[in-house]
Amino acid sequence: MHNKAPITFAFLGVLSDWIAVTLGLSFAFWVRFHSGLIDAPKGVPSYTTYLSAFFFTALGWVVIFAFLGLYRTRRGLTGSEEAALLLKGALLGALVAMSSAFLYRGVSYSRLYLALAVPAAYLAVIGGRALLRALRAGCRRRGVGVQRVLLVGGGPLLEGVRRRIALRPDLGYAIAGVLADPDLPPPEGIPVLGPIDAVAEVSAREKIARIFLVLPESHRERIVEVLRACENLPLEFEIVPDIFGKLGERMRVSDMDGIPMLVVKDFPLEAWNRFLKRTFDIAGSAVLLVLFAPLFLILAIAVRIDSPGPVFYRQRRIARDGRVFDIVKFRSMVRDAEKETGPVWASAADRRRTRVGGFLRRTSLDELPQLANVLVGQMSLVGPRPERPFFVRRFERDIPRYFDRHRVKSGMTGWAQVNGLRGNTPIEERTRFDVFYVENWSILFDCKILLLTARHVVEQAVRADS
Repeated sequence: MHNKAPITFAFLGVLSDWIAVTLGLSFAFWVRFHSGLIDAPKGVPSYTTYLSAFFFTALGWVVIFAFLGLYRTRRGLTGSEEAALLLKGALLGALVAMSSAFLYRGVSYSRLYLALAVPAAYLAVIGGRALLRALRAGCRRRGVGVQRVLLVGGGPLLEGVRRRIALRPDLGYAIAGVLADPDLPPPEGIPVLGPIDAVAEVSAREKIARIFLVLPESHRERIVEVLRACENLPLEFEIVPDIFGKLGERMRVSDMDGIPMLVVKDFPLEAWNRFLKRTFDIAGSAVLLVLFAPLFLILAIAVRIDSPGPVFYRQRRIARDGRVFDIVKFRSMVRDAEKETGPVWASAADRRRTRVGGFLRRTSLDELPQLANVLVGQMSLVGPRPERPFFVRRFERDIPRYFDRHRVKSGMTGWAQVNGLRGNTPIEERTRFDVFYVENWSILFDCKILLLTARHVVEQAVRADS
């Protein structure tokens, strides 16, 4: 199953898309002609009349998806990127289907049906793909379809690659070891399998499928030597340029007439996009405040009964462009928790937490009052988490590009948090995730982070209850 996993999931992808398109088209047929929601003045056509069109439409969509590379193993492809590619394929498929329906005069297809069929089929494909992604991620976490990878190099950048692989078991990489560069500090916690010169021997012995080359630009001859040494081995290579460590997440790959280039990305949250995000925040926070009103009341009563002191806790934080505001939370610690210690990080087993406070912090429900901060414009639903002035001053001095995360409004949840970087975790790694979010923002990205946050809250609530 390990070696056959890629072709198995490719087959499942084709089958899932075919079934999803057929179901979406069938659902649109029911809505148009049998649901009673829409009049059919020209009568109700036979389902079998449309069935052959369903078959060829599903076939066309699958072929287009294949040309777009949607059945290849692409471990770094995010859900939002996949959804965008699927939308492109769906629109092309719809264009082909509508052109065919226009040219084929044997059956006159309902134009309203066609308008309903495309979004229905697309949403069905998205749902099928989500289930398939969950299945693939679950298999990889259990070791099925996992690639053994070898890290070549050393230094902080290699440590960042190692940590990213450890945080994302769904990518399906298992680190066999590292070939350490003698001029660079070796990473901790990974077996050193030998010198770089032994790359071919080690790769064959350890059954390596992919090599991550993490070497500085000054070692370009060594990079070429590694590639030449492995010419006759069935290996895939990923080169992590050291410029990545200097420019952070600002780059994207492009080309100019076949010449590969690294392009510094523009800041996406300007003008129209900022207005769009603010509109999304207002609508989302208003709806959530109404929906969670009963829960607000229950939690407020629980906090008040559990320990003496106010229900809400206010704390000064740094917002976009260095502005200061007061964040609002449900109180999760005893009154005057920092009276003796001053500003300190909260730990997992912090004795200052109340009983209810421990539950609130594990499930992140203590953050719910920040919906009011979002509604009045001090925060956003999604963005880098705001820090206290005491820590911001320290991090600005010690962490490269730290203040770049303040180019957008702070958020209730963020890209770092849904990737497991919460609380007392390395601020350098959180900053990298936050800067990536700032420079790659989109509404779909926000929606993805909100869905991942909701899943985390539910999982933590279930664990706390069990």
